[in-house]
Parts: sequence; structure tokens; C-alpha cells
Amino acid sequence: MQQKDSKLTEKDLELIEEAKRTSTRLHKPHFHVVVSALRTLPSTDKIYTGIHIESSQPLCGEVSAICSMINHGHQMNELDTIVALAGDDKEKDRFRLFSPCGRCRELIGDCNGKTRVIVGTIEEPFVMNIEQLMPLKWTDVENEYWAKRAQSE
Repeated sequence: MQQKDSKLTEKDLELIEEAKRTSTRLHKPHFHVVVSALRTLPSTDKIYTGIHIESSQPLCGEVSAICSMINHGHQMNELDTIVALAGDDKEKDRFRLFSPCGRCRELIGDCNGKTRVIVGTIEEPFVMNIEQLMPLKWTDVENEYWAKRAQSE
């Protein structure tokens, strides 16, 4: 069973609201939009959003938001908190939270292994650390081991 890290802060609720605003702005009937919003570390405390682009090579909203953060001059390790949600494709004011996919969990962990991820439901959201969502993550130590082993063969 996964442990809940903590209850949401006011800043977490603000982050969810920013994702909702972005989703509402992009809402089109019968069109599914997944939006991610992230907050940087308290030293800079900025919010960036990103959208999921559905195509033959989809781009997740988390990746898009992280790219936006970096494009605005931040370092990857400044990622503090992230959330993904989608609006209902029929009802403009209904939302649901998404847990990051495996690829996004890897990227979030690569950015900052202490990143807080808002998961659960809109009615009962909670925060988990990315290490809880992606336990036993592939590490640089393992990369070095396999690189050395490949060189010796």
C-alpha cells in the first residue's frame, strides 16, 4: 500500500486551480485535454503549465510543463511540485487528477528526486514524493556499472 506523504498546502491548492484554469481555457466539447502544472522551489516560487499533445508521438503535459520551466531559465532540479488533471470532455467544470505515467515519473525523478506529486481525486487529493511513486528507480550507479561492464567485454 502506498503511503500518503502529506495533506495539501495552500500553494498546492493554488497549483490545482491554475491547472483547472488552463484546462477550462482550452476546453472544447468532445475534446480531451490533459493539463499539468508545476511549481518551482520556494526560492523562486513560479508556476508553469503544459498540455498533453495527442499524436502518433504523444507529449505528456508533465513533459511540456517541465520544458516550459526550463525555457524560462530554471534548472531541472528546481522542480518542487507537479499535478496533472483533465477536464471532462462534455462538462467544462468537472475535472479529474491523473497520476504521471512511467516515462513522466522517470523524468520527474531525474529533475528532482524529492519532487512532490499531487495525486488522488479532485475531491480528495493528496501529495506523494516521486520516490514513493517510482521506487527502485534506475540510478547513475547502475548506469556506471553497466558501462564499465560493457567496456571490459
